[in-house]
Amino acid sequence: RLRSPSHMSMMLRTIRSKLQCDHIRTKAFPKRSPQKGARFHLSRILQLSSSPLSDLPPPDAAQIIQGPSLLANTNVHRPSPSMFFLPGLRSLPFWTSPPTADDDPSKVSIAYGDPAVTSIVKHLEANYEVIKEEYMLAVMGQGRSTDMTVDRPTVPKPLEPDYDVNKVGGEHASNKLHAGNWDWHSYILNGRAQPRFAEACPKTVEILSQLQEYLFYENKSESENPFGFTFFSTLHGKSYIKPHTGPMNLRLRIHLPLIVPSNTKPDAFSSKPQTKCGIRVGNQIRSWKEGKAVVLDDSYEHEVWNETNEHRVLLLLDIWHPDVRMEERKRIGKMFGFAMKKGWIGPSSSGEE
Repeated sequence: RLRSPSHMSMMLRTIRSKLQCDHIRTKAFPKRSPQKGARFHLSRILQLSSSPLSDLPPPDAAQIIQGPSLLANTNVHRPSPSMFFLPGLRSLPFWTSPPTADDDPSKVSIAYGDPAVTSIVKHLEANYEVIKEEYMLAVMGQGRSTDMTVDRPTVPKPLEPDYDVNKVGGEHASNKLHAGNWDWHSYILNGRAQPRFAEACPKTVEILSQLQEYLFYENKSESENPFGFTFFSTLHGKSYIKPHTGPMNLRLRIHLPLIVPSNTKPDAFSSKPQTKCGIRVGNQIRSWKEGKAVVLDDSYEHEVWNETNEHRVLLLLDIWHPDVRMEERKRIGKMFGFAMKKGWIGPSSSGEE
């Protein structure tokens, strides 16, 4: 069962190796010049694996095409998703400009002046105080006997983390992608809404529901998207997320910082010269400012670190890349839905990505 981008990459490599066999090539595809590559549809793969013809994907599902060889090691950062790439999408490591001390909260600077991303950022920033207050209440238990801001709360915090990266293993295991402590409190986990979060954080869910058409997930019987996430991301002090790339370039990722460590100025022990708490996307490094959204393209290599002794907390959400049209979104959702039904991709019972 394939439950992570690394598993999916292995599946695609296996499929591609099969396509190189003369028997499969002549049986399933017309002959074509080698430089054009071979086209394959999920239905073709099923036919070759002796699946019944009645068990075929929808005819309007998206296709995966074996493309040309990828040119890499050019010493320039470009989008390089771990699974697949949709050509023709605008691309930048960050879609927001760096925050400044005298930022005008009424002004939002978004790459390309994109209206959809601009409206999303304005909506989130306008509701920053409400979202932060609910995080402090629901997750930290502030003002209750569950208050995690004191040394010894009397009972466990009301909303426990739902994605333990140390227990899950896979790409988010401590000895691989992640080191230290990183808590998730998820509203959308592997493309599916979590009832516990909705109960604990109704105001945040209401704010996010107004962005429903943009969120990177599907909730229909024939359409799925296990690669969509929306969660409170709490990176503890002395924690690190190692360099990696997202699985695809179909989405943009937004960080709405709720809590940023008070002192991020580098010192003699800092591994990064710019900041003790920040994110690198491609060759650009940014730090966060509370209430000021950061929009990034996680198909670029990126890493995150917090070398302070304080928590860094943000609301993370995935949105559709604005260049992916509605018709494409529907077909991609059907492709994911079919692949999940076949067990090729999808979340594990423990929430593995």
